[in-house]
Amino acid sequence: MTKNLQHLDTAQKPYYLLLCIQQWLTLVLGLIVAIFTTLLTILAVMLRGRIDPGFFGLALVNMSRFCESLARFVSFWTSLETSLGAISRVKSFSEETPAEQEAETGESAPRPPDWPVQGSLVVENWSAKYTEYVVSMCP
Repeated sequence: MTKNLQHLDTAQKPYYLLLCIQQWLTLVLGLIVAIFTTLLTILAVMLRGRIDPGFFGLALVNMSRFCESLARFVSFWTSLETSLGAISRVKSFSEETPAEQEAETGESAPRPPDWPVQGSLVVENWSAKYTEYVVSMCP
């Protein structure tokens, strides 16, 4: 069970790092949009007699929508790159991995001389039961 959880942790590390990078990019993009919004507000205050307040409100709403759009774009882009990487790995596996002889010719591969012609399995005095496992996610 412990070994299985270690393998699961190892397998999930790249996905966790991807989520961390996405969150970091979202934070940076949010800070950039906040700087642009601050500059827009300063510009509106400096030009308050010459700019219609409705246009300023529209600009602020568009700025907040721009932040949301950038965050979605980053999320979709990383998802697309991950999917394309998986497709590439499957394609290269199917092209580079040799097929088994039986699948290509319909004949089975030569077997060793000591390979049994006929097989059987005898099970005697066998029992099975469920045991309770306590799964702990923290070591």
